[in-house]
Amino acid sequence: MRVTINGAYLSFAMQGVVRYARELVQALDVVLDEDDDIELAVPRDAHDVPNFKKIRVCSVGRLTGKAWEQIDLAAHMLMHPDRVLLNLCNVAPLLARPGVTTIHDVMYRTCPQSYTTVRSKVSRAWHCMLYELLTRRERLILTVSEYSKAEIAQLYPHAQGKLCVVPNAWQHVEEYREASDWRKRYPLLEPGTYFFSMATRAYHKNGRWVCEVAKRNPRLTFAIAGSSYDADDQDVPPNVCLLGFVSDEDACALIRNCRAFLYPSLYEGFGLPPLEALALGAQVVSSNATSLPEVLGDAVHYIDPTDYDVDLEQLLAQPVAPARNALDRFSWEGSARTLAASIN
Repeated sequence: MRVTINGAYLSFAMQGVVRYARELVQALDVVLDEDDDIELAVPRDAHDVPNFKKIRVCSVGRLTGKAWEQIDLAAHMLMHPDRVLLNLCNVAPLLARPGVTTIHDVMYRTCPQSYTTVRSKVSRAWHCMLYELLTRRERLILTVSEYSKAEIAQLYPHAQGKLCVVPNAWQHVEEYREASDWRKRYPLLEPGTYFFSMATRAYHKNGRWVCEVAKRNPRLTFAIAGSSYDADDQDVPPNVCLLGFVSDEDACALIRNCRAFLYPSLYEGFGLPPLEALALGAQVVSSNATSLPEVLGDAVHYIDPTDYDVDLEQLLAQPVAPARNALDRFSWEGSARTLAASIN
């Protein structure tokens, strides 16, 4: 293979698609053949660049952000016509030749309710236009689940025949270290008694479900991590602890010590957080929507994300399969091998 990987993600803050790109490229470095020629093109503001054994890192251009991706990276690819460009985070340079691009999901098309600000609406319009172009132009479209594959094929029929599933995985959580002093920062959360969630105000993340269930269960304690909720919000009942931003170490501790991890999302292309929670040993209560049953299988407790009348203790008393049933189906190395075979 002669492949150039779009390294724009190394200048982004950590989020789901960035985690995917970082872990997949690290695993790809392990599974490559000796004669494969893979380079990672990065902007000058890239940070935490890994030390690879086989992948070559090259700094390209002088710009940053979207301008780097659309101008500097495109120019680099035009100067190397024998290389294939691999994009892992939903975006590709418009002026580059057809290559390989990952479209994680098509929420921009299917969940317009989640885009309420001017900036988010502009982003939605840009991505919808870009997906129309990429699904027609690219030689290969990657996505993260069979659910997303079917949805992309339905919304963009010209993508049929060039779609490949390269899923997320969870092995990165094995490196997480639980904060030993987390109880000092969250004194209201007794181990084994609180229900923990990372749901947000975004429509598809369905934080409303956690608040509505909490109102109906005033004797239970709930905790929501993240910065999307305001402490003075009247919609948040008093038995919900708003934790704000939490570090990876604190998140690890909060997941491992909760009564259950709640994931009431209305839409997911994959659904990595509940898989991570399973890997950290938590019981998981998940929405039964979109890709989540495909990913989590019979290892979690399912809820209807539009039904707030849920007896959580009764639900958790019902048996589920071991977490390994879900975890054993995914690995970053396995995904990297699928990726390499697809490009070849």
